[in-house]
Amino acid sequence: MHNSPYSLSADQIRVFATMSVIVLHVSANGVSRLPLDSSAWWLANLLDSASRVSIPLFVMLSGALLLIPPMPSIAGFYQKRVARIALPLLLWSLFYTGWTWLKGEVKQQPVSLNQLSENLLSGTPYFHLWYLFMLVGLYAATPLIRWLMLALKVSYTPSPSFYLASAVLTSTLYTLGFQWFGGNWPWPLWFIGYIPLFMLGAAMWGKPSNQGRVALLAAFLLMVVVIARLCHIQLSEFSQLQPIYSYQYLSLPVLAACVCAWYLLKRPHQKLAPFTRFIAPYCFGIYLVHPLFLDISQMLMAGLPVGNSAKMLVQIPLVFACSVLTCMVYRAASSKLFKPAFSS
Repeated sequence: MHNSPYSLSADQIRVFATMSVIVLHVSANGVSRLPLDSSAWWLANLLDSASRVSIPLFVMLSGALLLIPPMPSIAGFYQKRVARIALPLLLWSLFYTGWTWLKGEVKQQPVSLNQLSENLLSGTPYFHLWYLFMLVGLYAATPLIRWLMLALKVSYTPSPSFYLASAVLTSTLYTLGFQWFGGNWPWPLWFIGYIPLFMLGAAMWGKPSNQGRVALLAAFLLMVVVIARLCHIQLSEFSQLQPIYSYQYLSLPVLAACVCAWYLLKRPHQKLAPFTRFIAPYCFGIYLVHPLFLDISQMLMAGLPVGNSAKMLVQIPLVFACSVLTCMVYRAASSKLFKPAFSS
């Protein structure tokens, strides 16, 4: 299975989305901090815009991997999903709660216990962990979503266009009221807006695109420019509106860019296969640990006498490399510590 095109395609999407998350979190700091219209700001804006497909790609891939294969039993599914996400969610929420407190003490900007508790209860103990909290709801609803797709298949046999239209409709509704949808829902309901993307990933998995790679890449880059330009318009002319619409994961331009990226990455790229297969097993760990190195690198690089653009371009591979190395060390250490104890 590991050498199949299915596995390589899934790994390509997973690795690209993981690397995009790091680009997103490095560049987002530049968008919010740098002077509007400066060359460094535009670089940050374009990088941010290009990496906004990361979370939608994760959701679509989860749909392809969870909604297509047979489900032996609902109880078995929940047991496997709980084992995969519950303990990491708990441990990393506690870790980043402590990290938030420590950063506040170091910066002499103490964070109160009430604020730490509120962050935890609201599903955002740290800025990236919201995704795991959202996944809890998505996993919980997966058996029902599978049943719905099977029922539709029996009575209607919808094409991927049907699910794409559903995603577009959801995105349009989000567009009309994105501020209300985006900020006011409690975390157990966050998954609702991502259900069409979840289903779309399953529907599109076995359907190759008729477009060539050049056309798909051109369309993706065009969407990146659209996202970046809409961000610039909002910040320069409607700065009172927050958050930035085109940066939202459920916005129309991000959805279009995501579909292009999906079809580009779903075609196996054999030249990148060794790198892809090496990084893929560490993707979950990279996602969890990378904010630690993001914070440390920002503090260390703050006083360097180099331009902001150079800092970003150095920080991205630095955070990625440190995250990968940490995951490798952890895997090697845990293998030595735990395998002998459980070997027969």
